[in-house]
Amino acid sequence: MELITALLIGSLCLLVYLFLSGRKGKTLPGPYGLPLVGYIPFMSSKPYLDLQELAKTYGSVFSLHLGSQHCIILDDYQSTKDAFAQDAFLGRPPENPFDLRKATLETGAFNGLPWKEQRRFSLQMLKDLGFGKSHLEDMIKEEIHDLLDHLGKSNGQPVEVKPVLAPSMSNNIASLVFGKRLKYEDPVRKMLDKSLTESANAAGQVTWQLFFPWLARVAKFLRLGNEGIIAQLLKDTRDYTLKEIEEHERTLDPNNLRDYIDGYLVEIGKRNDPAFCKEVLEDMIGTFFGAGSETVRLSVNWLVLTMAARQDIQKKVQQEIDNVIGTERLPSWDDHKKMPFTEATIMELMRWRTIVPINILRYTLWDTELNGFFIPKDSYVLANLWSIHHNPKYWGEDAEEFRPERFLTEDRNEVIKSEYFIPFSIVHFVIMDKSSEKQVSDRVQANLMPARTEVFLYFTAILQKFDISLPEGAKPDFYGQLGIGLGPKPYKVSLKKRF
Repeated sequence: MELITALLIGSLCLLVYLFLSGRKGKTLPGPYGLPLVGYIPFMSSKPYLDLQELAKTYGSVFSLHLGSQHCIILDDYQSTKDAFAQDAFLGRPPENPFDLRKATLETGAFNGLPWKEQRRFSLQMLKDLGFGKSHLEDMIKEEIHDLLDHLGKSNGQPVEVKPVLAPSMSNNIASLVFGKRLKYEDPVRKMLDKSLTESANAAGQVTWQLFFPWLARVAKFLRLGNEGIIAQLLKDTRDYTLKEIEEHERTLDPNNLRDYIDGYLVEIGKRNDPAFCKEVLEDMIGTFFGAGSETVRLSVNWLVLTMAARQDIQKKVQQEIDNVIGTERLPSWDDHKKMPFTEATIMELMRWRTIVPINILRYTLWDTELNGFFIPKDSYVLANLWSIHHNPKYWGEDAEEFRPERFLTEDRNEVIKSEYFIPFSIVHFVIMDKSSEKQVSDRVQANLMPARTEVFLYFTAILQKFDISLPEGAKPDFYGQLGIGLGPKPYKVSLKKRF
């Protein structure tokens, strides 16, 4: 028995040695968790702050287990940039709170390297449709006009802005994707608004399933809890989306692209690529409605609260609006070139209250190496954008303060474009070439253009028409709450017409 035991122990040690010797680098440091649940019991409702604190002990790249999943944490700019420059880090987890079409799963259009092409095409299509082109900007302005009228009906009484922002932003996505704006009372618009709001809430409540995939499969199979709610909401939205795709096919003119669906259908005809098909198009449209409208809504929601609390900054922005735009017309995107303080205020908000504090989950497609550490295949990858945006090394000792001037030159006449400014998503690194730091920074700014355009138009239009203040005795809460993105807790403001 002793001989057999010795042989077993020796064999085990040999296997461990061979396994470790085959690795390309050192093993990542990180905290220990508990069996089955990993480190989850030690995480708070602000995981980006927890990870930031752990980085002080384990360094800018470390690992931990969340549930049954091995996770790689990236907590600084350079490590994040280096990681997302590798194709190995471009995967997405196979688990998803939303059901994806069969073709999307089989081709890896969302979960594997084909996602790179989907994103490249979509960014180019957005550019071709042009947020700077008059017809799209006119549709956004029409939506803003209706929003301002609705807010004006409050007559200066305390009101919540969140309930009217969500449908307004989602309608802009409808204009971009379907080529038409839906009226407030349109049943389709109400259905899309309901789907966006309720599915986002439900998805936030089932995020835990990402870290317990076997439980997620059981819940999906049995349609338990929020899984059933999400499935029904997606069915209503998909039925309408499919109807729109079929209508676009019947009326398609390749020489006159009306919207994103037209562009994608033309692209399907050009490519011999199974990852470009109508089923993937359906899922892409869902992504636009989920990510596209939510980030803009949260940004504007934060800006309204911040201006109510910071009257000094509000007055400076309004002075710039009055000087450049005046009171006779709505703002246009071209105005931003002459409004550096307003631009800096928006950028500072996106840094200070990072809407996406932890990037959309990534997934390693094969074994790789980062900073001399071995990174195994099938690991979740979380980049802590909040930590990057609040790192004193990048932003100075006052990184926790809201100070728009940090994005301005000393004479305050020009906006400073910082490479460390990466709101919304770290995926912008993926499509960059290995160019100079200035070119890298410019590319980041360009890829943020659609969201920045909408935020600028909404923000300046609201401040052009209203003075914003907190109700008497109210105190602003900037701690926020995390759902799909980081948003302010419910609040009310008074909107007093300026003219």
